[in-house]
Amino acid sequence: MDSRVLVLGANGYLGLHVVDALRAEGVEPRCGRRRRSNVLGLLSRRAERVLADLDEPDTLGAAMAGVHTVVHVAGHYPRHSLDPVGSEALARRQAHAVVAAAEAAGVRRLVYVSSTATVAPRPDGGAATEADRWPAAPPHGLYHRLKWAMEEIFAAAHDMEVRVALPSGCIGPGDLRVGTSALVVALGRGMDPPHNDGVVSIVDPRDVAVGVARMAVRADAPARVILSGSSRRLHALLTDAAPHLGVAPPSPPMSDAAFLELARRSEADARESGVRAGLSVEIAELAVHGVPLDASLAERSLGLRFRPFGESLADFVRWATPLGFFTPQPEPSP
Repeated sequence: MDSRVLVLGANGYLGLHVVDALRAEGVEPRCGRRRRSNVLGLLSRRAERVLADLDEPDTLGAAMAGVHTVVHVAGHYPRHSLDPVGSEALARRQAHAVVAAAEAAGVRRLVYVSSTATVAPRPDGGAATEADRWPAAPPHGLYHRLKWAMEEIFAAAHDMEVRVALPSGCIGPGDLRVGTSALVVALGRGMDPPHNDGVVSIVDPRDVAVGVARMAVRADAPARVILSGSSRRLHALLTDAAPHLGVAPPSPPMSDAAFLELARRSEADARESGVRAGLSVEIAELAVHGVPLDASLAERSLGLRFRPFGESLADFVRWATPLGFFTPQPEPSP
């Protein structure tokens, strides 16, 4: 078995798709997991599993032994914005642990899966490219700042090649935790989710995984690549999704300020009740501060063909309905 590629976070939403994509490229990856994590997806794939917990640096070194390339899909993802100091400290500590372990193990290439949250708007308002990166930490959003800070840490790594994948919001099969698909799920459940009308960029996680896998295995892959299928206004996206979900169109959008305030109240109420926030500040800030994106480099250099949103949505609904995310739609009358 070829274990010269290690995937950190292989048991997660995107990680499982990366494992599948690497296999399609002819690579059988070593699959890193945290000590306390669900590994059913890896078990079903009969994948080689190793303990690689970002909070246990010794496990990282052992997992990276003999590895040429590390694909890092396990970066800290803050589920709320209530502890910005603690979240940033955790993100930085984990990133430094990955770099230290990789350098000590003699890893030659590291592919870090970041986010298009680190892509800055163009002065002319046009579609942003990989070159449009914030020169300093973005002035908004804990999620934006953390992703930017982690990119800085990996970029400073010595003795190995670092490549950065920049996926936009993923909607597609496998999203058990309902992350960037939260508003679509809420709409499909008849909840008429509050939303603004910012620019959002959507991509199928399977397409992201193909891009990441090719960045891992191809010698001539670019160092920084946007992986995004389309950019559009959030209200139009939800309006177009409604008939596919069998629900009424959403109500008109609210202002950016009102949307952000609603998310902050939702997180504060969730902290009091001990439940997950119905609307996270991270999701709201991504919708408020989103910019149109140009993903043509991924198409040219990696040979990607991004699925249209309608296809990703249909596959997501097909996957999610048996799990109870949506109510099954009646079959049309003959």
